[in-house]
Amino acid sequence: MSAVKAAGVRVALDRKPILHGVDLAVAAGSWHAVLGPNGAGKSTLLRAIAGILPYAGEIQVGGQDVARLAAKHRARLLAYVPQQPQLPGDMTVGEYVRLGRTPHLGYLGVESRDDRAVAERALHRLDLAGFAARRLGAMSGGERQRVVLARALAQQAGILLLDEPTTALDLGHQQQVLDLVDELRATEGLTVVSTLHDLSLAAQYADELTLLVGGEAVARGSAREVLTEQRVAEHYGARVRVFDDGEGRPVVHLTRPRPSPGGPN
Repeated sequence: MSAVKAAGVRVALDRKPILHGVDLAVAAGSWHAVLGPNGAGKSTLLRAIAGILPYAGEIQVGGQDVARLAAKHRARLLAYVPQQPQLPGDMTVGEYVRLGRTPHLGYLGVESRDDRAVAERALHRLDLAGFAARRLGAMSGGERQRVVLARALAQQAGILLLDEPTTALDLGHQQQVLDLVDELRATEGLTVVSTLHDLSLAAQYADELTLLVGGEAVARGSAREVLTEQRVAEHYGARVRVFDDGEGRPVVHLTRPRPSPGGPN
């Protein structure tokens, strides 16, 4: 069964068509990466799945129509991490992460001991426990990115939508975040749909890829099927070589142009 299913999804922003009938099927417990050059519609697709943007066509999460779900019910099914989150600078890290428990609170909106424990575990998993009392306005861009992911984990939704989750993170924290998401996917059955600019990272972590170009899905399948030298060159306008990492996953490298004969050595 598909945890996320989209059929013929079309989105227009300010009357400008962005998505042109996109189909998507994400198996429960899998990691699906949506790739594409700038302006392809990747973030728009995630926002439509999250129920943030109006769309035509069909989007289902857990077999339920996104457009018909109340916001609180939808938040129990999926958690969305935007690429550029807007955070209240005067709120502490701990307070913000506990907001992830909002969909689970009762009528009076009072946090329980279990709610606080879930939030604390999310802070520990993102290496943020020591920052719980710090104001968000005093955090670096990479730290804020981890805080937003910690809030999403505290939400305990079965589907995680990540829009460029490694933005502003250094190499070590990129790996830490992606490894954590992969661990949750494997151990807790979390379903992940992410956008990623780094094609090699997508190949390392995702089970299946969809390549969007100009608001249309032009390729779908495993990393080896999607990330060919010809396809990357055609749709990204880049000179690349694609190598096997030794475990069947492609690694995409940019290449320099060859110097012209008689040019400088």
